[in-house]
Amino acid sequence: MDWDDYKYFTALSSTLSVRGAADALGVNASTVSRRLDLFERRLGVTLFTRSAKGLVITPEGAEVVTRVKSVATDLDDIEGHLIGRDKKLSGIVRIVIPEVLALSLLIQELPRFQKSYPDIELHILPSHQGADVGRREADITMHVTNQPTDSLVGRVLAPIAVAAYGAESLIARLGENSASADLNKLPWVDWLGDSEMSQTCRTLLKSHVPDTPVSIRTHSLLLHLEAARKGLGLAFLPCILAESDPLLQRIDMIKPTLGPPMWMLVHPDLRHTLRITVFIEFVRDVFSRRSHELLGGAMLELGKG
Repeated sequence: MDWDDYKYFTALSSTLSVRGAADALGVNASTVSRRLDLFERRLGVTLFTRSAKGLVITPEGAEVVTRVKSVATDLDDIEGHLIGRDKKLSGIVRIVIPEVLALSLLIQELPRFQKSYPDIELHILPSHQGADVGRREADITMHVTNQPTDSLVGRVLAPIAVAAYGAESLIARLGENSASADLNKLPWVDWLGDSEMSQTCRTLLKSHVPDTPVSIRTHSLLLHLEAARKGLGLAFLPCILAESDPLLQRIDMIKPTLGPPMWMLVHPDLRHTLRITVFIEFVRDVFSRRSHELLGGAMLELGKG
């Protein structure tokens, strides 16, 4: 089925003139004649007969008119039902986000969003599940990267700093006047996997403590964080996760550094959908207010630059 055939047919049935249909459609008369011939041949019936006064619709053509009007009514009903829905503050918003970020930052702030927009239902999808915004499996994705997907639109939420952290009991073993070489004597938690953040942290570990004993290696940022909190090893972690954690202390002898930034990206078709835009603005506000956690105090000035 070619819907254009019905568009040409409808123009012909309303004007009963090839020239009139061509003018209405903004095409050549020869195009209209050719499309009508092809349409009649495909259906195996004659829809119009030619006369000196123009076209005369046949009984078969009249039946097509009736059925096309029925379809047009159904389409109008669909449009009338859906139009404006994206302008309502209701419906589902599906967000792909690293699970540890959702736990440490987003979930804490959601009661405020829920109070403001009680009719918006949030589906929070851990990024490891692989839901794809480009294929419309989700609406928004939040992740740390230097290479955002070209087919999506969005902006950087914030630069992300990375620093060395450890449990207070483990850092206390260094002493007050420790040299950086003493860090090699303590166990560390290292990264597995090929994410941009894991590569950044792994590079920092090799640079600052190349000879350190590694106690644990893991793909999971959540496990990485928990291992550091339990004193199983020192760790390079995103400041957004570790800076405000009461169980972790930053190791001042290693200066924080900027890692890949945090992006929030959305499918282009959804960027003007109201329930999507209010959630995007909410997240931007959260990141703006908690920038000290994203960067760590020592990195704030660098982040502003």
